[in-house]
Amino acid sequence: MLAENIDILVLTTIIVLLFLIFIIATFKEMAEAGKKPFKGGKEKSIRAVMIENIGKIFTDESIEPMEKQKLMDLMKKNMAELDEEE
Repeated sequence: MLAENIDILVLTTIIVLLFLIFIIATFKEMAEAGKKPFKGGKEKSIRAVMIENIGKIFTDESIEPMEKQKLMDLMKKNMAELDEEE
C-alpha cells in the first residue's frame, strides 16, 4: 500500500516544504519592512492634482491676480462637481 501512494506522499512533502519556505520568507520580509520607514509615493488622484495646481497658482508670480481669481473659480466649480459624484 505504501508503494502505491509514494507519489502522493512525495508530492505532499514537497508542497508542505514549499509552503513552510513561503511562510518563513514572508515573516522575514515583514520584519525587514518593519525596520525601514515607509516612503509613500506622490498621490495621483484628480483631487490631489487639482490641489497641487492651486498651490502652483499662488506661487507663480507671472500670473495676474484677476487670472488667478478666474482659475480659482474654475477649480472650485470642478471640486464641487467631484463632491457631487462621490
